[in-house]
Amino acid sequence: MAVVSDKGFGAQAIGLLWLSFASGCTDVLSFLEFGDVFTSAMTGNTALLAIAVGRGHLLAASRSLTALVGFALGVMLAVAVRDRGGGARDRQRTLRRLLLVEIACLGACAALWSASRASLVGDVLYVVITLSAVSMGIQGVAARVIGSTGVNTIVFTSALISIVMSVTAVFGRRPGTVAPPADIRTHLGTFAAYALAGLLAGVMTTYGVKLLFWLPMIAVVMALAASYLTPQEERRAG
Repeated sequence: MAVVSDKGFGAQAIGLLWLSFASGCTDVLSFLEFGDVFTSAMTGNTALLAIAVGRGHLLAASRSLTALVGFALGVMLAVAVRDRGGGARDRQRTLRRLLLVEIACLGACAALWSASRASLVGDVLYVVITLSAVSMGIQGVAARVIGSTGVNTIVFTSALISIVMSVTAVFGRRPGTVAPPADIRTHLGTFAAYALAGLLAGVMTTYGVKLLFWLPMIAVVMALAASYLTPQEERRAG
């Protein structure tokens, strides 16, 4: 199912942009506020876990391990929710259910984080890490439910590869060869959304903006709203 058209980004692509924005905020916030841990980027988090174990920093390792387990639990929960749907025809409803569950987890995370800002330590810290990671695990499945081809909202290495390959193909393309796919615009958009969110979260963290806690949840709410903008013909195509 296409997520872009000749007129620009479609409703599904807009949802992917907002989800990418949410993960960008989450990664920067978790790294800066939770103690060198990622709750969205599991590749980076696994590397941090290995480094902590190798150096004998068990406390740091426990935070990364908590995020890893939380993310896996989020994926399991999302798959259970997805499998209760009625297949492709109910894809929109399944997506909305997943996003609602993610919003609930992010909301609980933000509320607990806001209430415990001055003492985000001990059990509270691990609960917040778990809720954040569960949310991102759910999001990983939700992005797949959208049905885009190769577009991810939490892992951007593959997106960067696609972008660079497409740019290279544009400059090296011979007459008569196939043009780069239109989905490259979605890769560019999600990558830019992730980077912009990380930049914004970094600035807001520096200045202690309280809205920062709720930014990932707000982004997912916007993605949920975008799901209601999907044209009727796209719904029938699903």
